[in-house]
Amino acid sequence: MKRSRIAALLFASVLVLNAGCEKTDFDEQEKTGNRIITNFRLLGEPVANPTNSSLCLNAESAERTLSSLRRISDRFYYMDFTTDLQFEELIKGGYTDYQSYNDAMENLWFKEEGREDLFDEEHPVQSCSGFVCFNEKGEVLFGRNFDGAGGPLCLISNSANGYRYLQFTAPNYNSAIYNGYARGDAVNGDGILSDGKTSLHRLLRQPMAMMDGMNEYGLCFGAFQLSEFATDENPDGPIRVMQKEDGKDFVANSLMQNLILNRCKTGKEVENMMRSYNFLSLHPSINVHWMVADATGDYAVFEYWEDKLYVLRPEERSWIAYSTSQIVPYEYNSIENYYCNPEATATYMQDEWQYGYSSKVRVGHLMNAYASKVRTEFIGGQYKPVMTEMEALECLQAGSFAIESYGNATNWSCVYNPAQKTILFNMRNDMSQIYKIDFDADFR
Repeated sequence: MKRSRIAALLFASVLVLNAGCEKTDFDEQEKTGNRIITNFRLLGEPVANPTNSSLCLNAESAERTLSSLRRISDRFYYMDFTTDLQFEELIKGGYTDYQSYNDAMENLWFKEEGREDLFDEEHPVQSCSGFVCFNEKGEVLFGRNFDGAGGPLCLISNSANGYRYLQFTAPNYNSAIYNGYARGDAVNGDGILSDGKTSLHRLLRQPMAMMDGMNEYGLCFGAFQLSEFATDENPDGPIRVMQKEDGKDFVANSLMQNLILNRCKTGKEVENMMRSYNFLSLHPSINVHWMVADATGDYAVFEYWEDKLYVLRPEERSWIAYSTSQIVPYEYNSIENYYCNPEATATYMQDEWQYGYSSKVRVGHLMNAYASKVRTEFIGGQYKPVMTEMEALECLQAGSFAIESYGNATNWSCVYNPAQKTILFNMRNDMSQIYKIDFDADFR
């Protein structure tokens, strides 16, 4: 498949007419019974474990970080991360494969008895989804569902590694200790952060399990699994995931995601930084791409194709709505193909893939929810797709992956407003309990 076609499919220049939805603000939402929770850091209880820092090399710093862990709800934890993860040591180490990167992280952060063998437990099919729209002020909104194999959310405020940033992380992707599949609990797979006996020291590696987040300048991003598919020249092979250019250091995807938030203020700075490194996927079977949005209203998708970085930005009046999965062909992930290409739509709905029903249905739900919620308004000299933050969150719920028979579900949903530096999010499609973060007010 040619690159130009893929770019055209991803960025759809489709104008959805005003669907006539009523506007919904936070006050109106509260009147309907939904609860907006602010200052959540004051909620919950500390999670105590006497062995949590004893297996870390910098025990004093690790103790400060790990002792800040609070359990907000059954699936929601919070932690203030103040430990230097020595990113430059990883960048300059010259590590060019999964094993050597993993060994380097273990050697930097843990004592011998605290280290863990390479953990790359295969998860069931996942299918994260996201979109970009605007609010009535013309500020860009970035909506994102994280769908994965069970597990809780550990929200981290990271203040020791560059710009201060918030990280939404999945502990069960970090260590076998917190992974239900590794423990043989393949259906529920919820993981546990503390049972009163298990050490919490592996959470020191938690920033490397970041899935999305925002920094103090309003730059936000989400990581999405990129479907594996063949090229015209290599029809039987998957996409290449490594870039090799002379004179550039290698940076793995989990580290790159941290660098995006701890060193960049804008999408353009993200592009400049990423072009200065070679990219290495830490998971040989999974490639990733990122959606990035900033406080200026710029947004783009960054991904690697045949060893080169591509930055896909929208044309005028365009926006993004897509779902990513190993099992959903890439060309069916855009609004344009879903609504405007009957042949592709028919093929999409008829083809049989593993777990195909759930993926097809959820992609359709996201597209339909987007079209039903969005209003087209003329803002700043151009027509833009408009929703409120609450409508965007409702849209994510309609497009969520709520089928848990394979141990999968939407773990969390977020709506980022980079200009205001706010985040609206909920857990497991529970609209009765919605959390709101104001970065400037809550994390001065």
